[in-house]
Amino acid sequence: MLFIEFPGAYERQLQRKYENAALFGINQSDITNEKVLIERQRDADDVEQFMTSFREVVERAVSLKPNEQSDIILKLKEELDQHYQTCCSLQGDMSKIKQALKTLIQAIMNAVRNGAGNDLAAQTKLDEEDVAREEHFRLQEYTFIADLMRENKSINANELALSLLTEPMNILTEAVDLFQPQEIAKLISDIHDKFSDLNDDIITPYESKIEALSHKLTNSVNDKTPN
Repeated sequence: MLFIEFPGAYERQLQRKYENAALFGINQSDITNEKVLIERQRDADDVEQFMTSFREVVERAVSLKPNEQSDIILKLKEELDQHYQTCCSLQGDMSKIKQALKTLIQAIMNAVRNGAGNDLAAQTKLDEEDVAREEHFRLQEYTFIADLMRENKSINANELALSLLTEPMNILTEAVDLFQPQEIAKLISDIHDKFSDLNDDIITPYESKIEALSHKLTNSVNDKTPN
């Protein structure tokens, strides 16, 4: 079974299941070439749809007037931010497009800063927004997190808990920060339900990750508990 070098979100989920077949309670032979090709085509369709939208938003960005209304500029910036997030889960090497989006976003932010002038409060807010955006973009470089945050979900709800366990510990701990305590509790419950059908030798390698999830849940609950 061969997966392409830069799979999209749908093929990537099949790859997770193929490489962790015992965890998912399946045989590798269940992931057929036909299934891979179907998901690969779904990913290709996503790219085609994205590129159409990308070209349109770039045309609007480069056509901005020097005195464009601030609400139009800010709306366009939000669209570019969303396009960057979408781009991170797509099929193929999207590095050049991501760089182009970053360049456009920076140009728009520079225009917004110029418009804010000497307004210290506005400039401070823009600084905070820059930091938040950089952190958001950093997280998107983890393909699991990019897949997790997709508008069109590629990871089914009933596969989410086990899919999380397939990731390295550093990515798992980053990803779990995106969940609310009740969602973490549901993930842990789902894992225990799935593990009830698996042998101990399959479960053992994942125990440290389950412990990390439980620790995160405890901390999250404590953080929300009034003193």
